[in-house]
Amino acid sequence: MNMKLTFASAITGCALLTGGQAMAATDLLDGWSGSASFGALFTTGNSETSNINGSASVSKQIDVWRHTAFGNTYSADATDEDGEDIDTADRFDLGYKVDRNFTDTLYGFGRLRYDQDDFGNIDNRFTGVVGVGNMLLNDGKQTLSGEIGIGAHRTEFITDPSLSVADAGEPEIDPITGLPIVTVNTDNVDGLDSDGAVLYAGLNYANILADNLVFNSVLNVEAAEVNTLIVWDNSLNISLSETISLSLGLLTRTNTDIGDDFEETDTATRVNVVFAL
Repeated sequence: MNMKLTFASAITGCALLTGGQAMAATDLLDGWSGSASFGALFTTGNSETSNINGSASVSKQIDVWRHTAFGNTYSADATDEDGEDIDTADRFDLGYKVDRNFTDTLYGFGRLRYDQDDFGNIDNRFTGVVGVGNMLLNDGKQTLSGEIGIGAHRTEFITDPSLSVADAGEPEIDPITGLPIVTVNTDNVDGLDSDGAVLYAGLNYANILADNLVFNSVLNVEAAEVNTLIVWDNSLNISLSETISLSLGLLTRTNTDIGDDFEETDTATRVNVVFAL
């Protein structure tokens, strides 16, 4: 483990420990608020598909400290010509963040996140960052905040992203021996472990379009030497009551360097029911 990774991990641990000590002084179960959403889509007939997604986020304010826990999950499957169920997506992530206000607009933060993405070649990934954020806009209807940070990651790929499956077809003939040249199929190669420094950037925008209509856009970037993760989540929330709303969303998730055999970008269109917690 290099010096950058050790230094970033130590800073992350200190930030979260300090926030954790403030949190331990109060009842852990009191004062939390947030929301949870759930959505599902099923089709039958000429094709049979299904996808299920859910998310939750809760937060708690203690003096100048703000604690946030969050999680997301998404899975999808389809039925092939033989009637066999085939998984086409399976991923989830969990995270914890602590903010410390310095002024009305400036704050520091520590952020831990763990995720798995079976169809994005990510067996597991752990990321910890610390940084600063600033409220760039707050006019009563619109808010915009930006964050930058540095930290460390630990990633285990399902297969080595530097290798790809050999193309099928007629074998190449060695001109000297006249024998077929055997190409190694790397479909089942062992995964590659990677760790190192990571740069983090985030933008969070909200716009109250009407009394019951809110647009949200959240962009998070985790840039590492081996791979960069870009998640952009846009949603339009329509309030149906004080505790229930409908969310129309478009999520794009990009891993820039996960191997030639995997699509870099996944896109999910969602219609979810959101419950206030």
